[in-house]
Amino acid sequence: MQFRILGRTGQKVSCIGFGGIPIISVNEKEAWHVLNTALDYGINFIDTARGYRESEELIGKSISERREEYFLATKTRGKDEAEVLQEYEKSIGYLKTDIIDLYQIHYINTLDELAHIMKKGSVLDTLRRLQAEGVVRYVGITGHDAEVLLSAARTEEFDAVQGAFSYVEKGKSVNDLIQYCDQNNIGFIVQKPLSGGAISCATAGLRWILGHPVSVVIPGMFTVEQVAENVKAGEGGFELTVEEHRELETIASKLTDNYCRRCNYCHPVCPQNLRIGVILEFYGKGKLPETFALMKRLYNGLEMHASDCTECGLCLPECPYSLPIVDMLKEAHELLK
Repeated sequence: MQFRILGRTGQKVSCIGFGGIPIISVNEKEAWHVLNTALDYGINFIDTARGYRESEELIGKSISERREEYFLATKTRGKDEAEVLQEYEKSIGYLKTDIIDLYQIHYINTLDELAHIMKKGSVLDTLRRLQAEGVVRYVGITGHDAEVLLSAARTEEFDAVQGAFSYVEKGKSVNDLIQYCDQNNIGFIVQKPLSGGAISCATAGLRWILGHPVSVVIPGMFTVEQVAENVKAGEGGFELTVEEHRELETIASKLTDNYCRRCNYCHPVCPQNLRIGVILEFYGKGKLPETFALMKRLYNGLEMHASDCTECGLCLPECPYSLPIVDMLKEAHELLK
């Protein structure tokens, strides 16, 4: 495993980190095996958030006894001091730790939201107070709009910035953000590196990203097989072959703007506990003739189907890409039932 410096923090982190959302889809025993396997392979950057349902709790129960072996990043979506402090107390309780290495202000996607968290006495000031008390080491920000994140980086208030970057999502704005962070010693954490599983050649997709000046890439994992495959990408040699480039291009060319990246932000708010990201992955791949039969079989093997959606709409504002999730679930069921 190669290690990189996380910007001005000076901390050495594994170039492949552990994205903590998908772990909520397995039980405690399976989570224990996956998380400990990740540490055994040399992954030392663990990413989670208060909003990722039981993710923090599973991490705490599984690897808190190995706390000195990993750099822990979690997040708050609190909108004021009281909410932030409430989330902080819950996070350290579930994670079984007395210090958060990187506490990130989560899901800031507009300039108005950025202005709000930076107002005097607001969210950033609360995190600074926790930092002064020694219970938070570094402060970061996450979001899905590269231009908003660039504005945040330019304030020089954040030690790390976390944004989406992949072979599919590689436009000028995110490249400008990555270059700015690199030139100004701000750690850049890559979320959604495989575009929610759309990039099926995971090793090539991750190696392509690691050829850029990023600090750490955090693919989501919930099986030991995924851990083993992702770790291979962090062993060095980030130049791709012609065949690997061609495969990535083929995948990207088949995707429309209206596809699910499986960030799973919708999952924690679903009152039915519907595996929305998984269903929409099957839906996207099921539209391809060569994978339709397999996706239909996998979909029908799920315990709950898209038809179990109550259309409450709670998922809609959680989607950073403004996808019509309820409509897509209906289409998925019609295609795959």
